[in-house]
Amino acid sequence: MEKTLRKITVSIFFILFFILAPLLTAYSLGYRYDFSNGSIQKNGAFYVKSYPRDAEIFVDNKKNRSKTPTQVINVLPGEHELVIEKNNYISWTKNLDVYSGETTFAEDIVLFLENRPKTILGTGSDNLLINKNKDKYAFLDNDYQLLITDIEQAKVFEINTLDKSYELVDWSSDNQKILLRNDTKYFSFDIDQKELNAIPIIGIDKMIWENNSNTLIYLKENKLYRHHHKNAWDSSGQADELLDIQHYINDFAIKDKWLIIQYTFDKNNFVQQLNKNNLEIIQVINNVNLGNLDVLLAEDNNIIFTLGSKLYIKNIFRDLIVIPITIAHLHDEKLLMTNGHEIIIFNYEEDWQDLIDRSSNIVSDVFWHPNGSYFVSEINDSTSLTELDGRDKRNNIELLNNPRKKNYIFDEKGERLYIVTPEENYYLTIQ
Repeated sequence: MEKTLRKITVSIFFILFFILAPLLTAYSLGYRYDFSNGSIQKNGAFYVKSYPRDAEIFVDNKKNRSKTPTQVINVLPGEHELVIEKNNYISWTKNLDVYSGETTFAEDIVLFLENRPKTILGTGSDNLLINKNKDKYAFLDNDYQLLITDIEQAKVFEINTLDKSYELVDWSSDNQKILLRNDTKYFSFDIDQKELNAIPIIGIDKMIWENNSNTLIYLKENKLYRHHHKNAWDSSGQADELLDIQHYINDFAIKDKWLIIQYTFDKNNFVQQLNKNNLEIIQVINNVNLGNLDVLLAEDNNIIFTLGSKLYIKNIFRDLIVIPITIAHLHDEKLLMTNGHEIIIFNYEEDWQDLIDRSSNIVSDVFWHPNGSYFVSEINDSTSLTELDGRDKRNNIELLNNPRKKNYIFDEKGERLYIVTPEENYYLTIQ
């Protein structure tokens, strides 16, 4: 009897082993029985990364043991509510699909402060100029005082008081000089020396720095000239150089090593990209608008620019793309733009676009957050910060709501948003 019982017991253990071992192995590998459809499926996972890090993770209201950044494993296939929380920050929420045997990534999560303190730096202005590195901006107040805000230091420096009002035109790339204009006359202001000097040339239509504080390029009577600024007040100085471009030039711009001109020939309007140093022609685009030329990108194979109310994208190996716009900004390979009622993302390298938002109200401004995963828009006097990730609804927060005319500048990390109105110069700490 005992021998028979032992045989039965051993048999039961063997049967249980052969039944349970595969089940336990499958369980350890992430397989689960889905009661909703009566099948066995392999689980998926979330990979979650946030800035700032060490945020709490909730999947379907269940708190995960680890904080960001981390992988959340053994998530059943299907739609799940993912919530990221951190004290003093606005929570991030999105419904995301998880697929069998796959990882769903949520890596571009940025948490913003619930309370965004306002730090006033001083009086404001509507006559504002941002330098090429986007780490300083200058303006004249109502008393003609030239003020420079250092964005990274969050400090304002009183530079000098000028004799009258000037338009701030261009900032040299070495941050040493600012080009100003009063009526039709141009002036150079040396920041270190605090000296304002008139440029002795009349009849200038447009003038900008040539990537340094020693030379200027200017347009006069539809011709381009190079002015050697460091010798401007020396009677033995170098004479201005007429650039050898045989076109009736309407406008021009300089971007890195490129000179871009807009000209008219035989009742047609063209844009031409040239090497600034030897004037070698890279490409020519015809049938363009007349208007102010603003170059967003110039490379060996690509040029992106706006003329009036149109954006032009030209790769030398592809057809010209023309998009109606009112505002356009570039971040890496993506263009953020608006036509006044729609906000659109366009990837110029992969040639796709995504409609982000359509509004019955006027979109008066759009610009990138420095991380390229969020953008700021101003619609009907409301300034909002919106994420780019279009899976489920986009997380959005309102930063401020007032009807004042505003200029916006982010610091490098996007932690502070500087805002300049005619009355105030201040920043909001948003991260």
